[in-house]
Amino acid sequence: MKASNKHVLLPKHSNKQLVELAERTLCTQPLELFVNQSNLLGILIAMNDSGCILPAFAEKSEVDILKKAGYNAVCLEKAFAAGNNILCNNKAALVNPQVPKVEAKKIGETLNVEVFQQPISGFATVGSTNVVTDKGLLACNETTEVELKYLEKIFGVQAAVGSVNMGSVFNSLGVIANAKGALVGENSSGFEVQRVFQALSD
Repeated sequence: MKASNKHVLLPKHSNKQLVELAERTLCTQPLELFVNQSNLLGILIAMNDSGCILPAFAEKSEVDILKKAGYNAVCLEKAFAAGNNILCNNKAALVNPQVPKVEAKKIGETLNVEVFQQPISGFATVGSTNVVTDKGLLACNETTEVELKYLEKIFGVQAAVGSVNMGSVFNSLGVIANAKGALVGENSSGFEVQRVFQALSD
């Protein structure tokens, strides 16, 4: 899944209970779709309230669904998994430094934010290891204090380190969040859930 403050994206034919849980927890409208027949929306899509970035292989009909929902929606020219490589809220986007500058510019224009490019805690795939909303940021445990301050400055939120699902550094695979709430992987420990709450609450 992937969420903005307006919608939560879920795979087509999702379990009704999951759809209702996501809608209730994140206080958003559910929107069901695939990306080129894939249900891995969180990995493949980056989004904020203004726009959605999809990989090059997304189908036109899928882009049109997002445009109809009110988003600027574009596909990258390179086959990057946008969700893994872009970390964004409504103020900024941090992008994998391997993404070409021309693509980074397109990302900024689509999301209507300033774009920065650098790895965090040794990972170029900044969207896979971190989760950001308009209220807070959950960074992976290896993130340094200097990097945390940098993240807080560009995104305009507080930041804290944590993990999910019993120690996974790939926080975005275990947390779907917006400014209204968060869903956390069921294998996460109580301590991890508390860290998520602390990081993403203002």
